[in-house]
Amino acid sequence: MKTICLVEDEQDLLQILSVYLKKNDWKVLSCSNLQEASEQLHTHVDCWVVDIMLPDGSGFELLKEIKAINENTPVILISARGESIDRVIGFEIGCDDYITKPFLPAELVLRIKKILQTKPQTAAANLLAIGPYIMDESRRMIMKDHQELDITSREFDIIRFFAKHNHAAIPRELLLQQIWGDDYFGSERVVDNYIKRIRQKMPDFHIETIYGFGYRCNL
Repeated sequence: MKTICLVEDEQDLLQILSVYLKKNDWKVLSCSNLQEASEQLHTHVDCWVVDIMLPDGSGFELLKEIKAINENTPVILISARGESIDRVIGFEIGCDDYITKPFLPAELVLRIKKILQTKPQTAAANLLAIGPYIMDESRRMIMKDHQELDITSREFDIIRFFAKHNHAAIPRELLLQQIWGDDYFGSERVVDNYIKRIRQKMPDFHIETIYGFGYRCNL
């Protein structure tokens, strides 16, 4: 199921558009201001629909933040003014489409479908399925059921290493070299501590202990 994040401060329009989008079997995240939208920045979203004029800021700023996280995430801008300069600024910043109010909800649905059809491979290129989890390498995040997990940067590197060496027996020394670098002089047991935390956060990501040697990932 595709996830669409709709950012619109007009409540009636927000509700109407949400209904139309849900009829297409899309999951809809509804936000009425910039603050609410910012809370979704690290949630997996397949397409953003953003009004330029928001009560607590500009949709242009949100567009910049979205593209800074992942430039391949499609964004459609909505404007009530219809001014050419808004369109120019939007495309300069990186929006993928632009629609002027008033418009029919069906038109927005068609524009979203077109974008999702033209960008599926690009958006999916950095995604890696690891059991029930989805790893987004470009945004360095891991999700389950469209919810981002609380994973640190080093935990992410360890998980990615295991996922790309599935079923291989990995010695602690190799993990230290690959993740911590050749300049690390601490205890090898730091690996064990990280593995313990990863198991707690991702119980369905199966890491087997090979006693006296290291670990093996079994996906």
